[in-house]
Parts: sequence; structure tokens; C-alpha cells
Amino acid sequence: MSELRMPAVNQITVAGRLVQDPEFRLTERGVARLSDRLAVNRSFRDREGDWQKEALFFNFVVWQAQAERLADRLAKGSPVLLSGRLHSHSWRDEDENPHSLVEIQIRHLQVLSRSVAADTPELVGESNTEMDEADTEVFELAA
Repeated sequence: MSELRMPAVNQITVAGRLVQDPEFRLTERGVARLSDRLAVNRSFRDREGDWQKEALFFNFVVWQAQAERLADRLAKGSPVLLSGRLHSHSWRDEDENPHSLVEIQIRHLQVLSRSVAADTPELVGESNTEMDEADTEVFELAA
């Protein structure tokens, strides 16, 4: 029997708000790096039929010229739509304790200048978000 070959797909797209002001810095090699955390909220009905809310948090990073362009356009609370690939790395601290981090390496980031997002109880299991294309800035990031 032949082995099932899985496609190499590593893609994530999420919309939410920045948790804090982005951190912009230059690496030791002088490469621009912008990082932050994104909060993604979801509304759902529990087993009793009551509406509940939960938040997921995603670390993300943008590199090079795109990081420089976005540094002064993003702030805590900014609504964004972003997509990219998941990247993980591991390290040990000075006490040899292991650490690991999964973050989104951004390929596309859309700044939403106006959010008309509202939790809508009529939509069972999810929240409703409306976006007006005229109120967005799109940044296509190099792969």
C-alpha cells in the first residue's frame, strides 16, 4: 500500500486587533523587524445557548522594508487582516531552560482603518464582521 503524501501547505489568515504598540528594531545584522501580538475574538453559543466570547492571541513578525513602512502606521488597537505562514523556533535561556515560540511570518497585511465589527447573535457560532474596501490600506509583502 502506498504512503499518503500530504501537500506542504502552511498558510494562515486571521483578522483582529493589535494587543500593543508594535516593536520595531534592527537585528544585529541591521535587518528591520516589526513584531506584535494580534487578538482574534470569537463569539459562540455554549451548551446552554448563552453567548460566550473567547480570544486567541497570535504573535507575528514583518521583516525588512515592509517593517519600516508599517512601523508608523500601526498602533495598539489597530484592526488588521493578515496572512502568512507559521514559523516556530526554539532556544534555551541562560539557565538552559527550553523555550519555543510559534509566530506568523507575514506575507500580506491589510490595515483596516474603520471597523464595523459587531457580535451578531443571529449568526450562531460566529461573530459578524463587515468591511468597506474603501476604508482599508493593503500592503503586499514580498515572500
